[in-house]
Amino acid sequence: MNNKNNQHNKGNWQIPIAITCMLLGIVVTMQFKMQEKAGFPQLSNNRNDMIKMVHELEFQKNKLEKDLEQKKKELSNFEQAAGSKEDILKAMQNQLDAIRTEAGYTDVKGPGIIVELSDSAKRPAPKDDPFFFIVHDVDIATLVNELWASGAEAISVNGQRIVVNTAIRCVGPTILINSVRLASPYKVIAIGPSKDLEGALKTPGGFVDYMTPSTNQGVNLSINKYDNLEISGFKGSMILRYAVPTGAEK
Repeated sequence: MNNKNNQHNKGNWQIPIAITCMLLGIVVTMQFKMQEKAGFPQLSNNRNDMIKMVHELEFQKNKLEKDLEQKKKELSNFEQAAGSKEDILKAMQNQLDAIRTEAGYTDVKGPGIIVELSDSAKRPAPKDDPFFFIVHDVDIATLVNELWASGAEAISVNGQRIVVNTAIRCVGPTILINSVRLASPYKVIAIGPSKDLEGALKTPGGFVDYMTPSTNQGVNLSINKYDNLEISGFKGSMILRYAVPTGAEK
């Protein structure tokens, strides 16, 4: 009886194992066939494609590196060109500033002299010439011309900057400079070599001698040197309507 039970129990666990092994064999066989049909050739194709892709990427990488080097060179050229343009613009700006200064459009400072003139406080006697009791436009014009000739680089009269188109003329009891009426006293500031400017005015035959007939009648004249003077820039207009540079029409 026990032997039968043992054989029966033995048969009971062998059947599931046999079925499991059979199923496992079927699965392994199917998997092998699927890999043989699709997997191995696909792996081979993928490998070839990968090799081809790697070569293509290497080619693109080399091309990009060459393009990058070219762009670096172009950027360097642009930077050099920009630097050159900046230098040119800076030089042009410096030249423009110098021209504006020479033309009298900018405020300037430096050593120089101040010449002060004022009308005489005395009344002319019947025998006196009243011309020599006041300061005239010709006196200011003579002073300005002598200062220019002596090395002055900037001149103003009562705050009016003397420039290339400044006219000095008499209008009644006043003097018109830059279309502005000025009256005594007159303060003439000149920036330049102060020693030379003062020396030129005081030299025999200079401005001081020229003004002697007037100073003898009480016209006040003083000349003083200074280490640092300031003159404001010209505030008027200097538009040329008729004069154009020669060859501009070309």
